[in-house]
Amino acid sequence: MSGTLDPVEHALAAQAASCETVGSSLYATLLHGLLDDHRRGGLTAELLDGVSERPVHDAVPLRYLATGHFLALTGGAPGLAALYPSCGGTWRGDGGDATITAEFLSTVAERHDEFVTGLRRNVQTNEVGRAPVLASGMAWITAMHGLPIDQLEIGSSAGLLSRWDHYGYATGASRCGDPHSPVQFGPSWWQAPLPDLLPDLASGAVVARRRASDISPIDVTTEHGRAAMLSFMWPDQLDRIARLHAAIAVARTVPVSVEAEDAGAWLARQLDDGTATGAVTVVFHSIVWQYLPADTRDALRRALARAGALAATDRPLCWLRMEPATREHADLRVTTWPGGEERHLADVGYHGTDVRWHAGS
Repeated sequence: MSGTLDPVEHALAAQAASCETVGSSLYATLLHGLLDDHRRGGLTAELLDGVSERPVHDAVPLRYLATGHFLALTGGAPGLAALYPSCGGTWRGDGGDATITAEFLSTVAERHDEFVTGLRRNVQTNEVGRAPVLASGMAWITAMHGLPIDQLEIGSSAGLLSRWDHYGYATGASRCGDPHSPVQFGPSWWQAPLPDLLPDLASGAVVARRRASDISPIDVTTEHGRAAMLSFMWPDQLDRIARLHAAIAVARTVPVSVEAEDAGAWLARQLDDGTATGAVTVVFHSIVWQYLPADTRDALRRALARAGALAATDRPLCWLRMEPATREHADLRVTTWPGGEERHLADVGYHGTDVRWHAGS
């Protein structure tokens, strides 16, 4: 991307490329149309310019798209709903269809104030498809330490991934989780030419306690919360949307309280007395780090270092995170105390597909 490109245009172009990579032709087409609108000085320029000094980092295009999707889902944008498969609509998807851009901009003009508000909301990244790689990491941690898990998730949004053990997983060589859950992940989620390159899920991982925080949590047991979470999905990715519906059904039967607090302050408070004896304390997050302010990241590192210094073999601490590595994939890494050793466990697609396991190699 050219270094002289307008920051918002760079963000729109980068998000369009990302949508093409992950298979959302609808959003890729729409984003290219919105990029043209911005270049013309249209509504997109009026709304997006000045929202953030770092529009890529703060995912400003995703906030823009999510606001339109939320209106379509809740009856406030019937024209968009008619084009969005997530709302029962139909889009031709020929890659050159200008109709969807025109309809989106019409919605922006009609619901201007909602877009102003929506552009200041944080992006929610609680993608349920990331559960298989996180479950793989939790199984590895359990196999290493032989202790129940005392877990803390930051940036947990609606807490759907905090309920990872209430979903079912099967690599073809091992399995874990709930085989009767409406959320199931089969062998296609892991990519390995040989079974011994797959994670061993049969460690008997048990979550003894689950805690979670988010700066702006969503309660998916409410209709508004459900629509808000769905709004961050790509409207033409119906498999992801169906999986989210199933995870919301699990959330309604497995309570998790997500505390509204800055992640750094929250974790420092949770780890103030160190780790719990007789458990492995696991702090985890997925595609969150990039959205956190520098002060928050520093506070998290300090809280982990302090708790790590107090960790022992009967009360270890693990920091498990799935965060960006390249444009195509994220890494799953774990740091373990005592000792502070870091391991690269896996590579994985941003929506959780194509887990390539490294820990056993």
